[in-house]
Amino acid sequence: MQTTTLTEEIKEALIGGIRGGVSFDPVIRGIHATDASHYQINPACVVTPLDEADVSAALELATRFRMPITPRGGATALSGQTFGPGMVLDLSRHFTKILEINPEEGWARVQAGVVRDQLNRELAKHSMQFAPDPATSSRATVGGMIGNNSAGTRSIVHGKTIDHTLETRVALASGEILDFTAGSPESWQHTAEGRLAELQRGVSTIVAENCDEILERYPNVMRRVAGYNLDEFVDDAGYTGPIGPRDNAGTRPWNLSNLVVGSEGTLATILEAKVRIVPLPAATAMCLMHFEDEIAALEAVPGILEHKPSTVELLDGKMLIEAKINASTKHIAGWIEGAPNAVLIVEFSDQPQAAGPRALTFAKWAIENNYGYSCPVVIEPLAQTAVWDTRRLGLGLISNVKGPVKGQAFVEDACLPVEVLAEYIAKMQQVCKDRGVDSSMYAHASVGVIHFRPVLDLHREEHRRYMHEIAEESFNLVVGYGGAFAGEHGDGQVRGEFVPKFYGEKIYEAFRQVKGLFDPDNLMNPGKVIDAPSMIDPETLRYGTNYQEAEIPASFRYADQGGFRLAVEQCNGVGACRKIDAGTMCPSYMATRDEKDSTRGRANALRLAMSGQLGADATSALASDGVHDVLSLCLSCKACKSECPNAVDMSRMKADALQMRYDQRGVPRAARLFGGFPDQVRLAGRLGRVAALFTKLPGARWLINKLVGVDPRRPLPAPAAENLQSLLKKRSLSTSAAKPTRGRVVLFDDTFANYLEPSIGLAAVNLLEGLGYEVILAQAGCCQRPRISVGLVREAKEHGTKTLTNLDKFAREGLPILCLEPSCASSLAGDLPDLIDDAELGKRVAGQIQLLETFLLDEGIDLSCDADEILLHGHCHQKAIFGTQAIHSLFARVDGTNLEEVDSGCCGMAGSFGYTHYELSEQIGEDRLFPAVREAKAAGKQILASGTSCRQQLSDFLGVEAKHWVEVVQPETQATKDHSQDPVLEKL
Repeated sequence: MQTTTLTEEIKEALIGGIRGGVSFDPVIRGIHATDASHYQINPACVVTPLDEADVSAALELATRFRMPITPRGGATALSGQTFGPGMVLDLSRHFTKILEINPEEGWARVQAGVVRDQLNRELAKHSMQFAPDPATSSRATVGGMIGNNSAGTRSIVHGKTIDHTLETRVALASGEILDFTAGSPESWQHTAEGRLAELQRGVSTIVAENCDEILERYPNVMRRVAGYNLDEFVDDAGYTGPIGPRDNAGTRPWNLSNLVVGSEGTLATILEAKVRIVPLPAATAMCLMHFEDEIAALEAVPGILEHKPSTVELLDGKMLIEAKINASTKHIAGWIEGAPNAVLIVEFSDQPQAAGPRALTFAKWAIENNYGYSCPVVIEPLAQTAVWDTRRLGLGLISNVKGPVKGQAFVEDACLPVEVLAEYIAKMQQVCKDRGVDSSMYAHASVGVIHFRPVLDLHREEHRRYMHEIAEESFNLVVGYGGAFAGEHGDGQVRGEFVPKFYGEKIYEAFRQVKGLFDPDNLMNPGKVIDAPSMIDPETLRYGTNYQEAEIPASFRYADQGGFRLAVEQCNGVGACRKIDAGTMCPSYMATRDEKDSTRGRANALRLAMSGQLGADATSALASDGVHDVLSLCLSCKACKSECPNAVDMSRMKADALQMRYDQRGVPRAARLFGGFPDQVRLAGRLGRVAALFTKLPGARWLINKLVGVDPRRPLPAPAAENLQSLLKKRSLSTSAAKPTRGRVVLFDDTFANYLEPSIGLAAVNLLEGLGYEVILAQAGCCQRPRISVGLVREAKEHGTKTLTNLDKFAREGLPILCLEPSCASSLAGDLPDLIDDAELGKRVAGQIQLLETFLLDEGIDLSCDADEILLHGHCHQKAIFGTQAIHSLFARVDGTNLEEVDSGCCGMAGSFGYTHYELSEQIGEDRLFPAVREAKAAGKQILASGTSCRQQLSDFLGVEAKHWVEVVQPETQATKDHSQDPVLEKL
């Protein structure tokens, strides 16, 4: 499918006629060319309209210049619906207002770009919810859910999005804006003349001419989202469940919204929607049925449904194995018992006094009937959340395997009557085995939609052929069983070719008439639903025959993925990095809401560059301005390494790409300054207060800003008057050390604890020695985090090899090497071992690296603390790599102390980032962290932050002097000691 050719006239018209963003940049176009599917179509331009007037203007211009239009929300589609060859119209950035909530009447009115979970956080204040709950609910927009007719885990109770869409406000391709509301067939005949009347009467005619065929062709299964919803205008057609207003008085209201729902942007652009909201369940409980055989699990489903659960979700053995080891789930996967080949999550919603007993009664029934080898019941809400979080990350867990062979989405959407579901899946497993293809599966057993995924490498022509053959066999089975080939994820590129075969010529012609009625010039998302290309069309496959697999001169090995190329391709586009108001990933996206600032956007930019799609050789493209503009706002927080279910480590890939850029263009002064920061601090530390005074000289900040881009509003760090070793020498002269009783430990004396905040290093030594340990300062050199963060990767490799070699003597003795700074620990335990040549050296040292809190917890140490109420902000690397549970556990054993962790993302400082991106750094902090710290400070709570950057950020913007946790604790036996009189601490 050819991208529209843009003339200067078109470009000038778009730039002059649209107030929002308009981009023709090849990188920006490229990162909007894909979604979570395995397809790609490069658009001619990307438009981010500010408001309805902008949308109208954009559509009018597109129509004038005959440019195809593709509306886009969160772009989490698995079937390839949210991109096209002309204008991509991204409504996810600015159409984000919740306009009205009416809990009494049970509805809310929202703009199309509102994220489902964002809406539900507001509705929860009224004990209400927008019920459709796809696994991507943390980033799926309401407009996208309507366009796709999304469902989710509890559709057996709540149906699909169509059952909750009351009204829509849309823009046609011409730019005209219309409101679609419910009425009756009779009322449509009295609509005043105009475009709305034309649409209503046209649809009436199409329905009347095809009524019998609609009754015959639409399957009676709970989930069907293929084609257009003509069955919504014919009583007794398709599936008529007990949901919503469709069965009022035994008839269905007529509403053009019902055609827009599930139309995949082919009829109109959704601007607003009035959606039904329903009460939150009073309580839930679940039974986790563990099976040794997945087919046996599916055979149990019809009997399970007789107990009226709110959902039955399947997780297969491959997913469960990955859940136990994946960084994003291993901390919550403790609910898995043994090594099951399948688990059914059976949930019951009821009143608080009834939900638990129902689950227990069900579990008793399951055990008596030999359904599963274990059926534990989960009632506690947090434990249930852990189960659901594991389930929501299912897609990533299936695809997060080393190498290019992945579970692929192309027959994952079939909906079967539950009575034949097990038989169908068994036959599909055999279809795959006949070709030597493995498979995995998960999802909605309760409604007959099992996301069955054959494991293929779509780089290979043979596997692309297998994909089409398996799809053909699946389609024939589905039709034979009376099911639907598209039950949730839609037609798009992957199933569009099957629409005419599924519905027959007469209904397909009716679809053409609907399309022509709404979009006479065929500009709205062409090639979807109607006239779709083959699912293996080489012009639309992301990894088709034209995809180039270049060798990339990367410095890191990417041992977990198998190299740089596969590490980049590990991003499957599912878009977990686009979530907002939750977690850490991705800080810059949460602030800007711009696709290029998401981890997915960056990974797509790297993929385009390394595969020759940006018009240069791979290395030059990776070093280009366009790619580095996309990478520039990555904070290297590493949250993607754990929060992304595919464990995409953008921090590491960005560092490699920066090194490639420096190789071609030289190293900028800022990278030299920030990368060599440890050496400079060490030198400045020798000069003591003289170096500190320099930063206070008039004009010093202005000069540094001009030289390296440090924002003059940002205070510069100054070395302490005395470093850690000096303080320890003074302490040894004034005190006599107690004889060690617990053995030796190594403290990694990082740059910060040595030269900038030696009071923290001193507190750590005092704590460890007070507990009876002999403390050895590592004196091994820098962890190389500063160099890695700014892309001086080869220098980091050279110096890092020396650091790890110096630490190796301790590692060979089996001594724990304890870190205070989480970013140092993540470098020593992760980045450097993957960077240096001696993999065994890296492995030995990494095996001994621990954060201090983890070591003390494992040692069973009890501490005391003077603070009663504490608010903790976890460092990004700490949360991503190690977790903060050890700190919680240590403080939980302290009598009289209550520690809470703020539900915040990145602080916004992120090492050198906050020095050069002042406003964005502040905006990121204001997302959740700053308000929580202000409130805690006002309440007199002690603020703790393990990271140097985090403490600096809170000091710079809030004037809050946060402490490292080692500064507020003592050995339990020394709880009454008054440290304020310590002569060394007093000097600091």
